[in-house]
Amino acid sequence: MATNRYISQAHRPEQNLYEDLIIESIQFYGQDVYYLPREIVNKDQIFLDDVPSRFSDSYKIEMYVENTGGFDGEGDMFTKFGIELRDQATFIVARKRWRNLIGDYLEAQKFRPREGDLIFLPMSQSIFQIMKVETETPFYQLSQLPTFRLQCELFEYSDEDFDTGIDGIDVVEAESAFKYKLTMALASQFTAQLTAEIDYLGRVVDLNIVNPGVGYTTPPTVTLTAPEPELERVFGNSSLSVLKGRGEDDQYDLLGPNGSIEFFALPAVFPAPGEQDIFFVTGGNQDNELAKMLLIGIDENGYIGYSSYDNGGASTITLTAAQVTLGLWQHIAFFTEGTDIKIFINGSLSDTITMPFTNDFFTLSGFALGANAARTVDGISWNAFKGYIDEFRAQVGDFATLLTPRLDGLGDLIIPITEFEPDAKDAHLEHYNGTTAEVTVDITGGQVVGGEITNQGLLYNSAPSVTVAAPAAGGSFFTGQTVTQSNGSYTMKGEVSEWNSDTLELTIVHNGATDGKFHEWMTEVVVSTDTATWIPVAIEEIQDIQVESQNEIFSDFASDFLDFSEQNPFGDPI
Repeated sequence: MATNRYISQAHRPEQNLYEDLIIESIQFYGQDVYYLPREIVNKDQIFLDDVPSRFSDSYKIEMYVENTGGFDGEGDMFTKFGIELRDQATFIVARKRWRNLIGDYLEAQKFRPREGDLIFLPMSQSIFQIMKVETETPFYQLSQLPTFRLQCELFEYSDEDFDTGIDGIDVVEAESAFKYKLTMALASQFTAQLTAEIDYLGRVVDLNIVNPGVGYTTPPTVTLTAPEPELERVFGNSSLSVLKGRGEDDQYDLLGPNGSIEFFALPAVFPAPGEQDIFFVTGGNQDNELAKMLLIGIDENGYIGYSSYDNGGASTITLTAAQVTLGLWQHIAFFTEGTDIKIFINGSLSDTITMPFTNDFFTLSGFALGANAARTVDGISWNAFKGYIDEFRAQVGDFATLLTPRLDGLGDLIIPITEFEPDAKDAHLEHYNGTTAEVTVDITGGQVVGGEITNQGLLYNSAPSVTVAAPAAGGSFFTGQTVTQSNGSYTMKGEVSEWNSDTLELTIVHNGATDGKFHEWMTEVVVSTDTATWIPVAIEEIQDIQVESQNEIFSDFASDFLDFSEQNPFGDPI
């Protein structure tokens, strides 16, 4: 008997009804799953190997789990490599729903699901891999094929890249991928350290690399401290220090027979009894009997004294009325008028001395300040001044021109309260504002290897402190970022799996090198992304066994029935 023509296999309404009933049944009895299409990252065109795969998209769809008594397959298997889970499952999906929810969005899979793609079953938190797609089950009972039948096996992770955005799926990468854990350190631990050396004039003449540092990608900024005296200065940022016997000799050529000399001085140490410390020396030298020489300084009690030398005759005078104070800044001034020298201390006239000859404060021979050359005159030892001098000024001119305008109505000398201003009468003006040295450095392999002194500076009393900027380090890594580490001929790359900002531990998966060879991450070499730059101090390899496909499930209870204390239970009997 012929088939009923009213219920025909070719009758489209009946087919639609049949298909709708299947969809409704799957929605009623099935499970919501996520379909993960596989992307081939880089296919080997020579050996046709499907190497690294990526799963970055997910599509939610209902499927019917055909298994009735649990997952099929060989189940839990004891092998020579351990215990394995070999679960299998069969999923039924309606073609119409596949086409509407997935196929239309995947050009390559518009026809059907593809072997190698994955199905995530939230019910069991399992990922299954499609091994075979049955396209003719059930057969052509209604002249159409309403479903796909997907034969699947439990997925075994092998360094695939999961970036679906679904935590239950992407966690397999964090748990099971081969990982490197890099422990970072603060940049201060890798900062280069330099020291400086100075000469007798307080200039920086050399740099020493104490620690070359680590992780520099660009030459760091280097700063040196400014010159600072050992005691408080008067004006500016430094003063002339002769505490260590570093005076200046033959520095000042002053023209004219008369004038004035003034400065601020801080005696740090008085000379020993019977000795004098020199403020300055003017005139010729002892070997020239035609020369005139004048030495002015202080004795062991701070009294200003002088020695003169005139054509072979010498004398020493101690000025009892002119006394300086130890350890304090004070203004000292000498004004000449003929053979007279008026001495002012802190603005008050302390004494007037009369020379046995025209004083010749200023000669063509110049004079020494602080006197770094010791000498003996008439049995008196004259040594370098031990202290500090600031704001030195020598002026050429007669008494009335220089002194009178500086006196107040009470006969006291007006003392400058700021740095001296230049004047037309100046023979010499020195502020003793030391300058800060400047240096630059070079790097090789992330380390400081040398430097250049671009400015020596001036008037350092001690070697300045050198501060080197720390290598760049900081920021946060984010999951999914590509992290790199340059190692000269190649660059290491990987994907950020986890970043712990408290412990400074970075976990990296999908590790590889740009030259295609096996390399490991290195310590003390910068790793970075667009948002972070750090330097690792420790590296740990982590190879976790996949929870679902290997034997981690059994690790806790295996000891309950397997006794390894005496012998291998799987070995040969004794």
